[in-house]
Amino acid sequence: MKKALSIFVLAFLLFGSTLSAQSCDPWIVSIYKSLYQRAPSDQECNIKNYNNGSWNSYQQLTDLIKNYQNSLKSSSTTSSANITGDPWITSIYKELYYRQPNSWEYNIKNYNNGSWSSYQQLKNYIIQFQKSLKDNGITIKTAIVNSENNLVVFQKNGVNIAVNLLSNKGGNVVAAGGLNVIAAGGGNVVSAGGANVVAAGGGNVIAAGGGNVISAGGGNLTSGRYRVQNNGSPSFMVSSNLAGASFGSGYSVQSGNTVQITTSGNGTLVFK
Repeated sequence: MKKALSIFVLAFLLFGSTLSAQSCDPWIVSIYKSLYQRAPSDQECNIKNYNNGSWNSYQQLTDLIKNYQNSLKSSSTTSSANITGDPWITSIYKELYYRQPNSWEYNIKNYNNGSWSSYQQLKNYIIQFQKSLKDNGITIKTAIVNSENNLVVFQKNGVNIAVNLLSNKGGNVVAAGGLNVIAAGGGNVVSAGGANVVAAGGGNVIAAGGGNVISAGGGNLTSGRYRVQNNGSPSFMVSSNLAGASFGSGYSVQSGNTVQITTSGNGTLVFK
C-alpha cells in the first residue's frame, strides 16, 4: 500500500512539474538554463518582457533576455542605495523573483495590511500579492525623485490609473494622486540614471531625454503631463489628474471611477 502511494505521489509531482514547464515558453526555459543555470521565474516567463513578445529566432530571443536581465541589473544598481525596506521582504523577493523589490513592494501594507507571524507566512502573502497584480492586469513602474522620495505609477492593462509619491525608506506613502504628488514635489522627477531633469525646481518641464519641452512655467505644474524615465525602460506619461492608491481592509463594491483589488490576507488596494 505504501509503495503504491509513493508511486502515486511521484506521478503527481512529475505531472505537476510538466504543467509548470508548459506554462513557460520552452525557448525561454532553455535560454535561462543555458545562460543562468536555473529555471526562469514566473515574471521572467512573461513574453512581454522580450520585445513585447515578438522575436524571429532563438538567438534574437537570447539577446532580448540578456538585455532584459541587464536592464534589471542596471535598475537595481541605480536604485538599491536609495530604496530600502524590511530585510525579510528583500530576501523573499530575491528568492522568488531573483530581484530586489521596488519601492511599492517594500510597503508592508501590501502583505495582510502589514501583519504576519513568520517568514513563511510573509512569503505566502507576497506570492498572493504578486498573483493579484497579475490577475488584475496591474503593473508598477517607479522612478527616483531624489534621495528621499520616488514616484510610483500604477498601470492597468498598460494604461496609467494612479500615481503616488513614496518614501525611499520602506515605501511609505508621502502623497497620493496627481495633484497631491505634484504639490509634494513629485513634479521634480529625475530619471533613474540620476541625470535627466524632468522638472527642476518647478520651472520648465523637460522630457526625460533632456530635450523636449512639455510645459514651461510653474503655473502649468498643476495641470500638465510629465514624462518619467522608468529605470532605463521607455518613459511613460504621468498626468496631474491621475487617481491615488491607498490601502483598505476587506473588499467592497466598486463605485464610479474607483478600482479596487485584493492585495493579500484581508488587505485591499484602492485606486480613486
